[in-house]
Amino acid sequence: MSIRRPLASRLAGPARLAWVAVLACTFVGSRPARAAETQWWTSDTPEDYAKSEARGLVVRPDGAIELGPLARFTAAESLGVVWAAVVMKDGSVALAGDRGLVLRYRPQGSDGAFTVLARLRVGQVLSLAVDGDGLMAGTGPDGLVYRIGVRGDTTLVARTGERYVWGLAPAAGGGWYAATGTRGRLLRLRGRDVRIVLDTEESNLVSMTSGPRGTVFAGGDSRGRIYRVGGDGEPRTVYDASEDEVRALAFGADGALYAAALSASAVSEEEGEAAQRPTPVKSAVTGGRAVIYRIVPDSVAASVWTSPQPFVFALAGSPAGVVVGTGNRAGVYAVDPVSGATQWLQGPQGQITALAGDGRGGIYAATSNPAGLWRIGPGKAAEGELLSQVFDARRFAAFGAVRWRGEAGGSTVRLSTRSGNSDPLDSTWSAWSRGGSGDEPRSASPPARYFQWRLEVKGGSPRIEAVEAAWRERNLPPRVEELIVAPQGQGFREGTLAPRSESVTQALPGGQKVEYSTPAATSPRPLRDLPVFARGLRTLQWRGSDPNGDALTYVVSVRNESGGSWIEVDKELESSAFTWDTGALPDGRYRVRVVATDAAGNAIGEALTGEAVSAPFRIDNTAPQVTEMAADPAPGSILVSGHAEDATGPLTRVEVSLDNDDWRLITPDGGLADERTLSFRASIPEVAPGEHTVSVRVVDLAGNTVTRARRVTVIRAR
Repeated sequence: MSIRRPLASRLAGPARLAWVAVLACTFVGSRPARAAETQWWTSDTPEDYAKSEARGLVVRPDGAIELGPLARFTAAESLGVVWAAVVMKDGSVALAGDRGLVLRYRPQGSDGAFTVLARLRVGQVLSLAVDGDGLMAGTGPDGLVYRIGVRGDTTLVARTGERYVWGLAPAAGGGWYAATGTRGRLLRLRGRDVRIVLDTEESNLVSMTSGPRGTVFAGGDSRGRIYRVGGDGEPRTVYDASEDEVRALAFGADGALYAAALSASAVSEEEGEAAQRPTPVKSAVTGGRAVIYRIVPDSVAASVWTSPQPFVFALAGSPAGVVVGTGNRAGVYAVDPVSGATQWLQGPQGQITALAGDGRGGIYAATSNPAGLWRIGPGKAAEGELLSQVFDARRFAAFGAVRWRGEAGGSTVRLSTRSGNSDPLDSTWSAWSRGGSGDEPRSASPPARYFQWRLEVKGGSPRIEAVEAAWRERNLPPRVEELIVAPQGQGFREGTLAPRSESVTQALPGGQKVEYSTPAATSPRPLRDLPVFARGLRTLQWRGSDPNGDALTYVVSVRNESGGSWIEVDKELESSAFTWDTGALPDGRYRVRVVATDAAGNAIGEALTGEAVSAPFRIDNTAPQVTEMAADPAPGSILVSGHAEDATGPLTRVEVSLDNDDWRLITPDGGLADERTLSFRASIPEVAPGEHTVSVRVVDLAGNTVTRARRVTVIRAR
């Protein structure tokens, strides 16, 4: 870094200019200006709506929003988690969940109601299968299988000897298959008889579906494999996914088997009242991946879709391909292996943990955390609503135009906005507001850090291709902190002041030459005074920051501690360290001010500044004086004495040198070098007879030095 002396043009006095490299500098990296620029949040891809909430509006594979299936929700307040859902013979829907409950949902027009069908003396009801007018239910943690009659009467069918029964499917020739854990076994239940059909290396077989001709398929949670057991009872592995867990299986209308494979487990075990109990994972999963595979048994397997959510809990067959239920944000997608995925629903619940087709083209989607049931379709929605994700400006921002692009198709389209400074949002957020209609409607929401828009559509056949919202950061002033003025002569170097190890060439007596290096001393002798180039140099260091991330430049000024005007030392500095020559300033106590500006990153008239003022520091560029010095010869020695003083600060060291040899310390009178004046006396022993030069050097606290010398003739000792 170069050191500049603008003071020289303003103040009288000698000028010195030095080129030094500053140590321990902190550089502020520049980046494109942000606070001055208007920015846009644009939503136009399926991924942009992955964190939204939507009902009645679907997001197509190309990111367009259209009216979709009618969606209605009914809360199941007596449950926290729903593990399974099936449509019973009478058209009602059975939900299995925690606390041993099996609920029944009876559709009544556009609404429905829940009643308790059965209450089993178990911790969890994990699986359901239709059995005539009634149900078969698999439970945990005791691995029991029950039959539940249409009126709720219950009969214990089997004790599996396993911990969990995750899936049930009818077996060819009568009886049932049970997918169990925690030993990853597929069991065959016939009356009270329980037989192991397949003993896998999985911890749990967590998914199961029936196939053609009496076959059954099961998926594991630790090896990521899909197993098939044919009508003859012979097991085989159908597919080995690269993911660890096959959480759901279902056959599509195209006859292919679809599998949801997860890279992270979707279920964990928590401590319950009596034992550990399974529960859907609620926390965020970094890097979690959920992939849908399409598998044609004995032929080919291919991935057809990767979920924007880390978990897929449920699959159900659909004329479009397969319907997918996700978490940890409750979403329902219709996945077509050719055209991609259409987002049917995005709910505020934690997970869609079970799916069931109603037989008429509609889907029931059961939620967990909290529990409830979405009825999707089969009719088309006459209106819909989509709430965007919460957008984060990261800093205080003002909001402008909010608009949509596409075709209204005879529908009424409305956009509303709200803002706040908390995430998740709470009652402190502003109310929903519209900025008026027109070609460019604007948000009426107050400036804040977070922002959300709501899209409402009624009637017609709209196709909304994108929603855009403009915003701009409110510029905030920069900060300057930790301003430090280094002691005089510290914080910089010219080239290097440390000894260097250089090669030495030496000729040996036989004529040979050798080359070697001498290592630097481990404890080099400290400098006793400042080198000439360093006298008067002072180094400043500070930490600058800007809340908007704008690039900063700095102005450095100085003034006497007693007051007066600030005198500019330098400006437009980009580094947060600076060294300048104080030789043009009179000795005294001063303060330094550093002012930061964000002008480079903001519009004209909108720049802001921040500043810091240093603690007072002393400038002392005047050398001390040796007012008296005597060098008296004696036989074999020299007696050196004298007096020294400094006008500004204390003297720190007195040294003596004989014939330009090493400087040796002299202890002043009183034993301490801590006053502006001091006297000294010392005897130099073992001095050879003859003429000698005796030098005395005095150093003050700022590193300034003065040297005096005398010629002395020493006589031979008798």
